[in-house]
Amino acid sequence: MKKITFLVTALLCTAAITNAQRGEGGDDNPYAKIYAETNPGKRTARCLKNLLLPDVFNGSFNTSPCNDFAEKGDTRIKQFEEFINFFASSEKDDKQMQAAEKKYAAETFKHEYEDIDYRIGFADKQGTFTSDNITPIENLVCRVKGSLQSIKAIKAYLTGVKKLFPSAAAKAAEAIKYADEALAKYPDNKSIMASIKKNLGAELAEVFFPVSVTQNAEWEGWFKTYFTKNYSGYTILKQSLLTKEWYIKKNEISGLPEYRQIGAAIGAKAANGKCYIIKIDIFQDYLGGKFSTSRFDEYDKKEILCENLK
Repeated sequence: MKKITFLVTALLCTAAITNAQRGEGGDDNPYAKIYAETNPGKRTARCLKNLLLPDVFNGSFNTSPCNDFAEKGDTRIKQFEEFINFFASSEKDDKQMQAAEKKYAAETFKHEYEDIDYRIGFADKQGTFTSDNITPIENLVCRVKGSLQSIKAIKAYLTGVKKLFPSAAAKAAEAIKYADEALAKYPDNKSIMASIKKNLGAELAEVFFPVSVTQNAEWEGWFKTYFTKNYSGYTILKQSLLTKEWYIKKNEISGLPEYRQIGAAIGAKAANGKCYIIKIDIFQDYLGGKFSTSRFDEYDKKEILCENLK
């Protein structure tokens, strides 16, 4: 397959050509009103206007459950295919079709190739992004399914163009083959799960506990007390101080302190047997000529192999 390009522009390209029927109810057929049009010129114009990617609700695949959205997407693709068959068999306005034929004859389907690259690349990366180690795996599966639905929609669009415009048929067929190759990577849930688990395992193997930059029993005691109180069921295996001395934030005008801050990483084992790195900062505000009682801020939690905490 062509080199995968993770470009935001691919998404923008998709948005530009994505179905104009977004916002219709998931159970509605956005093409139904076209079938009632009896004037060939108006019908041709409406058909060409709706020759866009069918909306497969890909924005709904971030969390589980998502099977209902997959079914709705499949239904929308079938509706689109029925619309293409209707368009192909109905009387058309020759002038409009000749102009459209000329347009599609020059089409390279660059945007469709880029979008397929982006979608399959996004699917391939599930399990490698920063928060994936704490994201429910069923959500990662849904993300992959959303990408696959988008590729199916692209394939349906290309198939429609191939059927309607002979001068674009050969190039559309090549792009359809490209889409099929992408879809073949994930034929079922088992293949999706295998890819995600492989990625998660590879990422975990590269997670290591940070080295302590200093030793301070008092500071370590503060972090330990906070963690023990707030993480019931966790066992602390390791702790590292991440700052050698207090960072003091001063007011830009008065020059007086506003607060001071130190940080630490806690390596701990949860009741489920998994190990995590939890990073915590201590803040002390400057009030009445002295620094106040500590407040804590947890800013990162990442899974780590327990053997990497030894």
